[in-house]
Amino acid sequence: MKIKLLTLLLAIVCAGSLQAQTEFAPIGATWYHGRRESMQSDMGFVKTTVTDTTVIDGKNVKILYSEYHWSNGQVTPRDTIYAYQTGDSVLFYLDGDFHLVYNFGLNVGDTMKIYNPDNKYCGAGKLYGHVVVKSIKTLEINGNRLKEFKFSTADSDIGYYNYIEKIGTINQMFGSDCIADDFGAGIFGWLRCYEDSEIGHYQYGSEPCDSLYVFDWDAYYRWEDSVRRVGIIDKESLDLKLFYSHAEQAIIVDTRGGCGQSVIKVFDVNGSIVYDDICEPEKQTRVAIKRSGVYVIFIINNIGTYYEKIIAY
Repeated sequence: MKIKLLTLLLAIVCAGSLQAQTEFAPIGATWYHGRRESMQSDMGFVKTTVTDTTVIDGKNVKILYSEYHWSNGQVTPRDTIYAYQTGDSVLFYLDGDFHLVYNFGLNVGDTMKIYNPDNKYCGAGKLYGHVVVKSIKTLEINGNRLKEFKFSTADSDIGYYNYIEKIGTINQMFGSDCIADDFGAGIFGWLRCYEDSEIGHYQYGSEPCDSLYVFDWDAYYRWEDSVRRVGIIDKESLDLKLFYSHAEQAIIVDTRGGCGQSVIKVFDVNGSIVYDDICEPEKQTRVAIKRSGVYVIFIINNIGTYYEKIIAY
């Protein structure tokens, strides 16, 4: 009798563990991924929804229907995605086989290879991104505790890329160059929103889920004329680096080489000042960007002015 009771308790515990397994792509789950259509920052979005289930090679899979909403209002269907989950691993059915995309059970230091069909132009040897877990933190989303994984490419440690347990990719996941610049399998770009019946609505990005943006060239030319300055100085004399970090959603002004008694000013395309402060030598200045588009950074001192355009996306 004791053995039977123990067996029953173990069965209940195991069943509870199975039920507690984080489910990727429940029916009705919806993702919105923003996408920049051109260097002029025309912006649309990809909407992906889990519509149904089916069976492929004896496996029960979720059907993820995906469509692209262009900045001009047109809608284009994209490839349907089929997702299969076994334990903590999520695989997509791509090119006639199941390939690993996520593993929510990894620890810091663990590595994995992830398939990405979007890199076929780079050659068959580039279809797999080799990545390593750099850190894991816990997010509280509408009362749900989920893990966020931070990765870098395992071979070269170039850049960092994130995904959230249950939700998936936040930004470029597999590394840079031909180790996949975007999340493959029909979803690309950066996450704006996610929602399902369990965790509700989750707003990751600053942009509305379904926002569209068309670049206004007339406004840009008027603005460019208004911000031209005299006494232009060269970048080398300032010994600085300017770049946009999509992962941080910020413009980085790296002045570790020194910037003298300079002032940093950042303007958006409408001519509004989004940052204005004294340059601090040997530090990195991070200017948070709330909307994609063209920005101009001015470094001004008693010698003259240096300015550079940056595209935030």
